[in-house]
Amino acid sequence: MSATDQSCCGKRTAPAPGNSGGTASVSEHVDPVCGMRVSAQSPYQFEFAGRRYLFCCQGCLETFRADPARFVENRTDRQVLAGASPGQPVAGLPAAPISSNPADTAFTCPMHPEILRSKPGDCPICGMALEPLQPTAEVGANAELQDLTRRLIVGAALAVPLLVLAMAGPLLRVNSRLFLPPLASQWIQAALATPVVIWAGWPLLKRAAASVRHRSLNMFSLIGLGVLSTYLYSLVATFGPGLFPGSLRSDGGLVPVYYEAAAVITVLVLLGQVLEGRAREATGGAIRALLKLSPKRARRLRADGSDEEIAHDQVHVGDRLRVRPGESVPVDGSVLEGTSEVDESMVTGESLPVGKRPGAKLIGGTLNGTGALLMRAEGVGNDTVLSRIVQMVVEAQRSRAPIQRVADWVSSWFVPTVILAAAATFTMWMLY
Repeated sequence: MSATDQSCCGKRTAPAPGNSGGTASVSEHVDPVCGMRVSAQSPYQFEFAGRRYLFCCQGCLETFRADPARFVENRTDRQVLAGASPGQPVAGLPAAPISSNPADTAFTCPMHPEILRSKPGDCPICGMALEPLQPTAEVGANAELQDLTRRLIVGAALAVPLLVLAMAGPLLRVNSRLFLPPLASQWIQAALATPVVIWAGWPLLKRAAASVRHRSLNMFSLIGLGVLSTYLYSLVATFGPGLFPGSLRSDGGLVPVYYEAAAVITVLVLLGQVLEGRAREATGGAIRALLKLSPKRARRLRADGSDEEIAHDQVHVGDRLRVRPGESVPVDGSVLEGTSEVDESMVTGESLPVGKRPGAKLIGGTLNGTGALLMRAEGVGNDTVLSRIVQMVVEAQRSRAPIQRVADWVSSWFVPTVILAAAATFTMWMLY
């Protein structure tokens, strides 16, 4: 490389210190913005989410610094597999590969794309469930959604009679003591509320503990604090009323309890989590439906003119493929021989088939009609129209509106303020 190589940004940049050009060294990296191969001694570097990124020029560095999540969320060191030479863009690097194996999928937070995990879980910043970084055509049952649904059903079944027991007297304006002694009522309420708070609400309490452990207070911090403090206060009031001042005890020596509040809050939050999980599941189902439009096999033409059936991921640019009547077009390309009509409604929405002749373009995943076609593969893997559509849908799911950054900033102050206000209110109430 000359002393004034032109970078991808159209700028003239000097070579990095210690790199005189020629063969790529083993310590080279890939510019996350343009995909250029750069040396580990590049002067353009930036630290983000605990990782160092290297760039080919100042322009790429500034672009990355303006919105790191846009370039980080799809990076998993694929440059090692690409094997590109210095200064050569790595093909397909800006897009996340579409995987057919859910076990190979990384997981990220929809609100915080800098969070990357190798398995499902919760975001340590906001507590949201992590979503697959790479869309997969096949997926098993959503174990988390099933678990939350089961906890919601059991929690609601126990919270409803608890709520009736605690609120029937005040709402109906009757003396509940005529039907059930107050102490026995508190014991029954404690028995009903304990599995709701401890078992049904366990995922919420875990997320609350994680938010405190990671020093990132969020919605689950408030939920966990409110539910636990209400439940523990009621528990102590039930089994140790003598620990409270006389001003808090009723004529019978009992302290009022609030088991129903802890249980109902838990059930309502679980309901919200289940509804959110079902919405994500529906969106994921739409993405998987798009992925399933692409055929899994292709028929490649050998040099001797015979056909061989290969897997879809073994098709390369320039391969000649045969598309028989009624089959789906395996990849993007152009017609070499034959005439037919192709149903492209899955992409264009046009209900009428489009006539195809030699030289016409074909879109992978569309359905061939009654004629046989011989085509040349021109767009494979992540370069097909279908793959790009799926990638845009996935990125739109994970994109953040500008107002969400404002909400994050407000919540970082709102949660501590609420906790301090609650503590001050409790202290003043107990003292005065």
